[in-house]
Amino acid sequence: MTALWRRWFVQRDDALLADADICVKCGLCLPHCPTYKQTQDENESPRGRIALIQAWANGQLDASEKLLGHLDNCLLCRSCERVCPAVVPYSRLIDNFRSRRYLRGEASLALSLMKKVSHNKAVNRLAQKSLKFYQAGRLQKAARVLKLPELLHLDTIDRLLPEYHEPMPMQTYYAAQKHHKGDVGLFVGCMGQLLDHETVNAAVKLLTAIGFNVHVPEQQACCGALALHDGDRETAEQLAAINCRAFSGYSLEAIVTIASGCGSRLQEYQQTEFAGKVIDISRFLMQYAEKNLAERLLPLDATVCVHTPCSLKNVMRSEKEVAMLLRQIPGIAIKALPETIPCCGSAGSYMLDHAEMAQALLGDLLAVALEKQPGYLVSSNIGCALHIAAGLRERGIALEVLHPVALLARQLKA
Repeated sequence: MTALWRRWFVQRDDALLADADICVKCGLCLPHCPTYKQTQDENESPRGRIALIQAWANGQLDASEKLLGHLDNCLLCRSCERVCPAVVPYSRLIDNFRSRRYLRGEASLALSLMKKVSHNKAVNRLAQKSLKFYQAGRLQKAARVLKLPELLHLDTIDRLLPEYHEPMPMQTYYAAQKHHKGDVGLFVGCMGQLLDHETVNAAVKLLTAIGFNVHVPEQQACCGALALHDGDRETAEQLAAINCRAFSGYSLEAIVTIASGCGSRLQEYQQTEFAGKVIDISRFLMQYAEKNLAERLLPLDATVCVHTPCSLKNVMRSEKEVAMLLRQIPGIAIKALPETIPCCGSAGSYMLDHAEMAQALLGDLLAVALEKQPGYLVSSNIGCALHIAAGLRERGIALEVLHPVALLARQLKA
């Protein structure tokens, strides 16, 4: 890189440097960073990555494979933001850096496929039909015996696929069962209807049961998190605009999300009128159904291990509501994972391209979770749930992983 090119680039990176310069390198973030805890490498810590960005933006370091590797290895769990005394906008800094070097067509096959399914409704519908063909018969078992997913570099996706269930057709409107309180929009996300029909149906069942009309706009799209964290800001902004238009025609009390990864992205849309209405479903249910819902739940004599996704804890700040909501089920015993357990390693598309680190983090989580001998493990984010469930299958452990509202809906009296 020439000196002239470096000077030109630095002039265009004032915003990047302004965010990076807020960091005082105190190191309070280090104990909370999953990749630093695994490696004890300063370059794998938040302040280390910020220092690398500063050196790159100032022209002191080139964008070498080694430098990019350390920055790409960040999970964007945002645990560092939660404890940072200087309030460094770390996620914005990483996203902006990635957008500076984004090149279309550079992603792995697994990530490219995931983005196509997420961003294109026609491809998503095709994926639903393909999954039925692949999983309902013996094709998936045969492919795994022949190691075709590995040969095609799609094994990181294949391991995540849950057992196939025929999806129920989605309506765009569901009426409140009784005592109408208002209207809400339900954001199902690009993967909810594809891989987690039970959670989508459970959300509708619970929301209508407590008195809300539920609108599910057909035009809604992917939240854009996959694109944003991959550096594709243009696509992320296009998807944000689509979602804002999709929900704009309704008078809504809230826009309820069932995946915290989506919810955290939606809450940070620049369109504040939309973003201000976004709420995680567990928090919404606690606000509007704390008393009358408990009276309508069947007992459950089981221990439930609660996994709190990073997006729910560090961005949406709604980590307490899940346990509070589930405790309304008579007879249930709640076991939360300790604060010392960091990110599960899913982190959106991270588990596809950083399998080694993702598996190391997952192993730590499962070791602690299984000590509690739970009957169920719940997680409020579909990516985390799929990753954890895959890890359990790979270890030969029969433990059901599901969304907390799915468990709640199962106990709802008819």
